[in-house]
Amino acid sequence: MKRFVLLIIALAACGFSAAFAVGDQPIEIQVKTLYSAPSDSSNVVYQIPIDVKLLDVSEDGNWCKVKISYRIGPLLYDYVGWSNLPLYDILAERQAQQVEAAAPTAPILK
Repeated sequence: MKRFVLLIIALAACGFSAAFAVGDQPIEIQVKTLYSAPSDSSNVVYQIPIDVKLLDVSEDGNWCKVKISYRIGPLLYDYVGWSNLPLYDILAERQAQQVEAAAPTAPILK
């Protein structure tokens, strides 16, 4: 069950960045394929046998509304819920570290 939850979180993270390109339009991004690197020319790691859709993102950008659907025989299961993905916080922290690393240092005088 933990692997399933981690898979869902990873899928939501994959579609997270593309969600903001939509603007004010309703968000519904289908995630079906996991790649080994962040490019379409990379190797496919896994084809997802369930439907995972990113439906919405909270105003602070750290929560994503996700819909998971799958079918077993004649039964269809749908789950809609919110997942905490603190991507904005992580990106802000990385940017702060890059700015700090790029800041010029005072020369050492002898």
